[in-house]
Amino acid sequence: MKQLVVLAGCAVVLLGLAGCQWQLGKLFEGGKTVLPPDIAGMWKARGEPWKIVLSPDGTVSSALIPMGAVEVRPNQTTEMEMKDGSISTFKAGDCIVEYMPDTRELFVIVEIEEFHIRFLDNRIDGNSIDRFIGPVSEDGKTWMADWINVFDYGPRFPQGPVYAQPLTFEKIED
Repeated sequence: MKQLVVLAGCAVVLLGLAGCQWQLGKLFEGGKTVLPPDIAGMWKARGEPWKIVLSPDGTVSSALIPMGAVEVRPNQTTEMEMKDGSISTFKAGDCIVEYMPDTRELFVIVEIEEFHIRFLDNRIDGNSIDRFIGPVSEDGKTWMADWINVFDYGPRFPQGPVYAQPLTFEKIED
């Protein structure tokens, strides 16, 4: 619970710094949003493995994540067989979608509650939350998102806990 409060606080600060006009009650209430046809569908990031499939009912149907290039589904565990025959697992948590029709701002969270990657004698255990926020073009073909990744890959990888960069997604399938 403490971690959730800290993450929510970070999200508020980051969204405030970005100048976004989000209604915080709507953002964190977890309610579903009905997505118009030009927003629902498969979005593929340019130059990154990310693919996010948004359902018309305002949920994430699936996401192809960079860690392992594996497809995950909200609140499910995905197993992936490695080249050495070992099994790695990725447990996705809630994936939140918010859409503001007046500004065409799309906000998506893909949460990996825990992952356990095994290969030969190596092991990586951790978690991550990826947030994407930005406007969808008027023609519904491009989503210019700021990608914020908050992660913990364990003591073997002492990187900073936050990574951010802009991403351009293209609508590749309705």
